[in-house]
Amino acid sequence: MLKIKIKNNLKTAFKTLSVAIIILIAMGCSKLHTDIPLAPAVTIHKEGITNPDSKNFHGNLVRLNGWDLLSCQQCHASDYNGGIAEASCLNCHTNTGGPEACNTCHGDFNDLNRIAPPRDLNKDTLTTSPGVGAHVKHLYDNQLGSQILCSTCHNVPQDYFDPGHAVDDPHPAEVIFGNLAIYDGGANAGYNFSNATCSDVYCHGSFEFLKATAPDNHKFAFEDGADRMIGNNRSVVWNNVDGSQ
Repeated sequence: MLKIKIKNNLKTAFKTLSVAIIILIAMGCSKLHTDIPLAPAVTIHKEGITNPDSKNFHGNLVRLNGWDLLSCQQCHASDYNGGIAEASCLNCHTNTGGPEACNTCHGDFNDLNRIAPPRDLNKDTLTTSPGVGAHVKHLYDNQLGSQILCSTCHNVPQDYFDPGHAVDDPHPAEVIFGNLAIYDGGANAGYNFSNATCSDVYCHGSFEFLKATAPDNHKFAFEDGADRMIGNNRSVVWNNVDGSQ
């Protein structure tokens, strides 16, 4: 009889506890708020990230971040094809190298063959800007003499992250003359950033040709009785392209 009584008491206690739990759950559910707004989507970029006219445009962010595309790779993967961001940069950056293509930061974004300004790093396109200057006259519209290469005036990186390029080097780009610019011993060729002038450059008259060493078919160019031809070694203003230089 004692076992039966204990068993009945346990059943009663279990039923009472079950009812209490149901009542508590019902009371809690009756106080739930149903007007709580959904959490916003997690994002690191603000509105306008793909709009070139917006202050939030990603090109501006890259510029402010010292052109360090490694920060982009943290979310968009090392090949910029999505990564944890699940948004590929290659949908717009379709050229070889994606965002690391030369014309992304300077030059014509829509023409991979135009990798020099205009546009410069500050998005300037006027030739009066030192970042633009006579790039087009030298590289693309040159009709006098040999083709001018980027390496004539700059150290050209093979990779975006090469030392001395965008990330670890202050701007503007150094002018380090080579190739045709220093032909015939133009060791003093230089560029003055304060007044945007080139001087002692072979292309603009820093040379001396001796008639005695000139090929026979070139000797006609020397004045009668002259044993040499000396260039006028003109200092030219880089950002003046009105023809006077």
